[in-house]
Amino acid sequence: MMATTAAGSENVGNGIGLLEDRYVLGELLGAGSMGRVFSAFDTVLRIDVAVKMMHPELVASRRNVARFALEARIAARLLSRHAVAVLGLAVTTAGVPCIVYERLQGETLGERIARTGGVSLVDTLEIVKQTSLALTRAHAIGVIHRDVKPDNIFLTCDASGRLLVKLLDFGIAEAADTHGRYAHCQLAGTPEYMAPEALLGRCEVDARADVYALGVVAFECLTGACPVEGDVAEVVELLRAGTRTALTDRRPDLEGPLDAWMDRALHPDPVWRFSSIKELRDELVAATRRAAGSTQATRVTLREAA
Repeated sequence: MMATTAAGSENVGNGIGLLEDRYVLGELLGAGSMGRVFSAFDTVLRIDVAVKMMHPELVASRRNVARFALEARIAARLLSRHAVAVLGLAVTTAGVPCIVYERLQGETLGERIARTGGVSLVDTLEIVKQTSLALTRAHAIGVIHRDVKPDNIFLTCDASGRLLVKLLDFGIAEAADTHGRYAHCQLAGTPEYMAPEALLGRCEVDARADVYALGVVAFECLTGACPVEGDVAEVVELLRAGTRTALTDRRPDLEGPLDAWMDRALHPDPVWRFSSIKELRDELVAATRRAAGSTQATRVTLREAA
């Protein structure tokens, strides 16, 4: 296997169990910037799990190891049925840190959209509502996810067969200090889902960045595309110009309350955006109800409320 590192040796010394003593790895499920995710079997609890193994080349950096450990701590603190659960930590005999997660059955929202071209309004509402519960909990404990996107939203079913949404991957999440400040201003995330204040390098990024990202997710659910698309440079230029695709450009049938809701969710200025994930969720529920009997006056009302 890989050579043991100082960081890995410290993990073993701190009492984190060896991966090979308990977990049997299976197929590769996916990969990200910090690590790879494998299916695995817990030989003690006799259950299927998922193991996120840090990329070996990142282990030499104490900062990377600390970031990886922060992901585990944040996910473990959420205590939300709408966020993937952390079951434990482990380290390989080569000193590579691992996070053990619950094993989910289903598909990501990204996979669903790629397969079907979009999601119904009813399912979009449910996906936003359930994702918002996880984000509301995260924000309550001072954490911004910073990478809300369809690939990090998992669709599964509960025991009764109803849709159950789980938020994944807190790998680049940011935790506030004791004064409520977010210390890091480095560029991180997926450009199409990053709020303008984040992508354009401003440091005053707060929970409203997640509000914007969830608005983009809703837009993609309903249309099959993002409101701003392209490579990083193209997205930056479009955001600087204040240019994006309107919901009604792709879905003329959604003109009115839902279009107005989208205008506010995706507002380039966080001051005019929904102030919280809860407000975004509540207003979407209200807009969806109003859309049934839709009146053009609703659009004006929502904008004035901003």
